[in-house]
Parts: sequence; C-alpha cells; structure tokens
Amino acid sequence: MRSLTVLAIAAMVLVTGGCDVLDPARPTAQADAEVFGNLLDVEASPNDPSSWIVRVQVGAPRSVRAADEGSGKPTPEVEKGLVATVKVGADCVVIVDDRPGLLDDLDSGTEIVVMPVPGTTRMYGSNDLRLDADTVMDFATYGLWRLPRLETAEVVEVEDPALINSVGAEVAPIPVGDGTVLYFSAHLRPPSSPDGDWAGAVRDGLAAPAEGVPPVERNYRTELEEDGWSPPELVRFAGLDDAVRQRVTWVDADETVCLVTVWMRGAAPWVGRASREGPGAPWSEPQRIDDLGGDARDAVYLAGSSTKILFVTNRGGGGQSDLFLFDPKVEGSPAPLQPPIFTTQNEWCARTGPKGELLFNRGNRQLLFNSGQIQPLRLPGPHRVPFGQSAMSADGRWLFVCIPTFRSPEVDENIFVSSVGQGFSLGEPVPVDEWRP
Repeated sequence: MRSLTVLAIAAMVLVTGGCDVLDPARPTAQADAEVFGNLLDVEASPNDPSSWIVRVQVGAPRSVRAADEGSGKPTPEVEKGLVATVKVGADCVVIVDDRPGLLDDLDSGTEIVVMPVPGTTRMYGSNDLRLDADTVMDFATYGLWRLPRLETAEVVEVEDPALINSVGAEVAPIPVGDGTVLYFSAHLRPPSSPDGDWAGAVRDGLAAPAEGVPPVERNYRTELEEDGWSPPELVRFAGLDDAVRQRVTWVDADETVCLVTVWMRGAAPWVGRASREGPGAPWSEPQRIDDLGGDARDAVYLAGSSTKILFVTNRGGGGQSDLFLFDPKVEGSPAPLQPPIFTTQNEWCARTGPKGELLFNRGNRQLLFNSGQIQPLRLPGPHRVPFGQSAMSADGRWLFVCIPTFRSPEVDENIFVSSVGQGFSLGEPVPVDEWRP
C-alpha cells in the first residue's frame, strides 16, 4: 500500500507556497490531484441547470491522520481555510455508500474525495481552489478501493455460487433469446493484501490459484425459471482445460453454435468456434478461426450473417485495442472499422443488436452506433453511472450491462439489466439476480 503521508500530500494539493502568486485574482494552474476534505454545502449552478457547485473544506481524512499518528509520521498541514469549489456536471460520476448515488445523499460534513477532470484545477490566491469533478466519492468507499487496510467501511460480501453476482468479477453477459438464458464469464479477484484471500464465488472450474499459477476465468450458463435463476453451470469445452481464460462472446438462438475467446498461458488470445447437437449436449472443442489472424478476441457475428465477424485486436497500431471486421468477400479483410468508430482510444467489447446496432466501449464509456451515428448510452440519473460490456436481448427490450463496485486491487464487476425504450433510453438498472421480465 502506498504511503498514507505521500497520498495526503498529493491529494490535498498543499499550497503553503501559494503566497508567491503575484496577482491573487489571476488563476494559477495546479497539478491535477485528488482532493480530500469535508463537504460544506451543495447548490445548483446558477449558470447551468445540469450542474452543481460543491464546496469542500480541504483536509486529511480522520483515518489518514490517525494512521500517520500511529506510525509516528507527521500529517502534512494544509493552508488554513483552504476551500475547494467544485463544479459537478452531468458527466461526473458520484459514488455514495459503495454505489452510484446523488449529491443529495451526502450529508454536510461527510468526508469525500474529488477526482478532477484533467487540466481544470486552478488556485485563486492562497485558499481558493477550483476544479471540475470527474468523480465525487465518499471517503469510506474510496478507502475500500484505494486504502483497504484503513478499514473505512463495513460491507457484506456475497460469495454464494448459486447466485450470478458475487464479490468476484462477473463479466461479459451474453443474453440468448429474450434474455431468460444468460451466458457470462467469471473470475476470482486477487487479494487486496499479501495475506488476504481471493474474493468471489468458488464455482465449478474456479479456485484460488497456487503461488505462481495465474488465476483462471471460466464461462457459465443460467436460465430464468419460475422461482429465479438456476444455479450457474460451467460451460465446458473439450481441449481447453489448460486455458487461462475462456470467454464466450456470441451464442446463436438455438444454443448450438458459439464463439469463444481463448487465452493460453504466454500466448496471444484467439477466437474459436464451437458447436453441439442441441441444448444440453456437450460442446465440441473450439476450432480456431485462422482467418481472423493472430491476437483476436471478443468476436461476434454481424446480425443476420454467418460469415462476417467483428472482433477486437491490438494490431491496429498505437498500442490500443481496435474493432476489426472480417468479411470473406472483401479483399484485405480483416481490417479496422472506419471513423468515427476507429479512433486513437481503446475500442473494445463489440456486441451487435437485433437490428444491426453496434454496441461497444470506448475507454470507460458505453457507446452505440446506429443508423450511421454514434451516441453515448446513459443510465437514468443526473450523474453519469459507469457501465459497459453491454449486450442486448434478441427482442431488443433488455440491455445486460456490467456496473463496477470499487474495490482493491481490481474493481468488482456485477451484471445488471436495464429496459430499452424509444431512442435507446435506458431504464433503471436492476441486479440480474433480482430481474424478472
């Protein structure tokens, strides 16, 4: 764990040298660092109805001060009376009590952390700090994410293998048909301390790895019945017992053909096609699709096609991941998708909708390409809810998504379901274990 003193120095933006500013009215650019402190008040922005102004009394959290005192380290002083004025817009993520929340959920005096939009931090004089917020989070949640040894909050961790979501990572949801059959991938999350335990539901195929052995990811299938989802069952593929990771990314309506990404230890990922005679029958060994080339993953067939495959690879240049399309009728295939989909950022997790819609992630944003236009998808609420890895049911009514819970050292991904309305407006997300269409 990084030094609490170093963290406090960086996060509180010490300004004891602020008096060197010749003109207090002229803002001075500051390094973009996390700002710790106590919430003073929140008010609607007078100039922007979609924004709020948050004022924070900057200072070290109580638990940080106590840890420094207990270790004999001095807690750095902050310029007396330093107040941060924070603009919180509709694109800001607000996390309260370990989940997406509202600024109204934070009481005055609550210890919070503000993570700035890069390049927005400015100092006016010696005690007036101003910035735009990328993320606002209560410190108790921040501690679970970045400082687990401080034990800033108590949480109930779900590890029941009969449920879908757990304290482990449940990712890459693939609904079949109307969404009442679900494939997903899962892996245990590494311990937050050297003497800690691996976290997550220990399902068939998953176990805490021995020292020097990489953790594995496996696929599971579950079906919604009258009394809830059936216990997730391991999806077994012949010949892949030694695979480090397996991830099903496309399944046909009859559940007789699927695409699976395979990671073998020390090798680039590849995409295979597996088949079986019918539901309940064993899956064949995935046959590698050589036409996709090396370093291919996360593949899906385009809607209505059995030959055109969209997949993710890092071979596009620049070191980032890009979406490539393989079309056997096009010379030079596979090739990257054209702008505006292809950019210098990471594009990943491509999924296709029933009417040819393309869902994909760019960085940490969920995007939709439809009718020649790209639009960001948002879950309901005045602030941005982080989510991704979206996949749509075959009837277009439901969107299965992954929403992170902030944990150390790896976020805990869980699967939620949201209704899809006109213009791809999304309904309130429901944890998949509680979802009933």
